[in-house]
Amino acid sequence: MLLSLISILINFVFVNNSSFDVQLKKYLDEKFISYVKYEYQVMGMPKNFSKLEINIEKNANIHKNYIYVPIKVYDSKNFVSTSLLTVRVKLFKKVFVARQEIRRGGDLNQNLFQVKEADISIYDEKTIDVQSELAIFRSRVLIKEGTVLSENMIEPIPIVRKGDNLILHTDGVGVDVSVEVVARQDGCAGDVISVHGQGSKLYKAKIVDKKNLTLVE
Repeated sequence: MLLSLISILINFVFVNNSSFDVQLKKYLDEKFISYVKYEYQVMGMPKNFSKLEINIEKNANIHKNYIYVPIKVYDSKNFVSTSLLTVRVKLFKKVFVARQEIRRGGDLNQNLFQVKEADISIYDEKTIDVQSELAIFRSRVLIKEGTVLSENMIEPIPIVRKGDNLILHTDGVGVDVSVEVVARQDGCAGDVISVHGQGSKLYKAKIVDKKNLTLVE
């Protein structure tokens, strides 16, 4: 009789664990649908429970290679408490990896990189989507060979360069006064940069296009 009771309890726990494993896998599938694949490892199960459920009323927290999954824990008397299940993950995406060293300020293109599948959960910064057009960017930092390309490493290629001759428009009411100026900084459309005109007078101006700016101050 005792052996039968033990057998029933073991089977009950096994069935509930198996049911929760299915829930957890489905939950993680939905969370990580944008990745090529993922791997996970549960870091520790609650003690003395009769049943576990995903707590869909709460949101999971993700930090690097860990996801903290909200769960409901039922005891033998069916009392429920809430907790977080710590799950270690590896998240795989296709990424750009530098084929060679790229100097700071160097213009980028697809030929400078190869596309590889990598675990990106260990990186602090967001990696660049491999569908992105790299030719509109330049390197913000020195990129070493074998480095995975991330957003903090790139910036748009300026349409205005320091030393360019430009036209500054005052955009006055009814009258547009324009003067020739020289850029003192690089910049993209919409950026406010310093320029200087005749007599080295300094202005702040917003870039409209490659040749024109509007006066800010």
